[in-house]
Amino acid sequence: MKSIALPAILAMVCATTSTHAAEQKQLLWGDTHLHTSYSFDAFLNGNLSADPDTAYRWAQGLPVIHPYTRARVQIQTPLDFLVISDHAEFYGGLRDIYLDGVQVEDPGVLESIGFWWAEREIREAIDSGNGPEFFVEQLPPDADPTESAKAWVENIGAATQPGAAVSATNAWQRARQAAEKHNQPGKFSTILGWEWSSIPGGSNLHRVVMTDADGETAGQFLPFGSNQSPYPSDLWRWLDQTSAATGANFVAIPHNPNISKGYMFGKKALKGEPIDRAYAEARSRWETVAEVTQYKGDSETHPDLSPDDPFADFEIYPFYIQRVRTKAYAASSGDYMRSGLRNGLELEADLGINPYQFGV
Repeated sequence: MKSIALPAILAMVCATTSTHAAEQKQLLWGDTHLHTSYSFDAFLNGNLSADPDTAYRWAQGLPVIHPYTRARVQIQTPLDFLVISDHAEFYGGLRDIYLDGVQVEDPGVLESIGFWWAEREIREAIDSGNGPEFFVEQLPPDADPTESAKAWVENIGAATQPGAAVSATNAWQRARQAAEKHNQPGKFSTILGWEWSSIPGGSNLHRVVMTDADGETAGQFLPFGSNQSPYPSDLWRWLDQTSAATGANFVAIPHNPNISKGYMFGKKALKGEPIDRAYAEARSRWETVAEVTQYKGDSETHPDLSPDDPFADFEIYPFYIQRVRTKAYAASSGDYMRSGLRNGLELEADLGINPYQFGV
């Protein structure tokens, strides 16, 4: 969960002749993980103004106003593509509450009082500069991820924030309009996406989801969030169903595996069961690339896993995203890509399919 993403490189294949199907690989530079004011964490951390339109203009090398410093900023080399990947959870909701209040029609008296109190609390936190502390209070406690996910489904899953559906629908419509406005085929590509932000017990299982859907096609669905399910297998099932219904293609990119508490590339699923063939097939279909490095640490390897590699300590991030930030970090083979690739080969020997055959 971050406000500013590191550039990513994608090699995209395109046909270059009309006489045969020869393919060339062209190196394109872009960003697959950028948040705007539509993300609850970015908004709480002070991004009150940089929306998708601002982000697309920035990526194209146009001058914009920085949301924190209010300075005029501009990149010298424009990007070739940008995926705006705002969090699906309470998508656009914090922005709406701060600017316009809770988006609910005809609330009752008690509801109105509750909404007023929530709006006041959020506005005071942001206006006083305490948004980051307010955000930390919303994080999960340090707990067993399997048990936390199960408890979430049983006790929290049915609850949704008041006005969340209205905010998400409106924000997704604005995001689609901004993407269509700035898309320039052959020059600059706007790619629709979002972040599915499951974090049971502080286990970071986030995925950045990107799609080739145009604005009209993407209007047939809303971003699937971890508020609908904390389980990756349910995300893949939704991708299956939505792709079949709309014809859209998707890619889900594991994000910050290094702080997943062993569950991103492990041999057991979040439900506590050993990975089976169906799970491996779904994973291998939708997750063909993973995020290798990011603001919150590098995910290639760790000194405890690669003791003979003098560079294994590059950008180590020894914290979990949870309410109490302790130093009780333990590197697991399920957290890092080198060991994850090895786990995939071992699973393939048993299942006949490799769930962790991915690029970076």
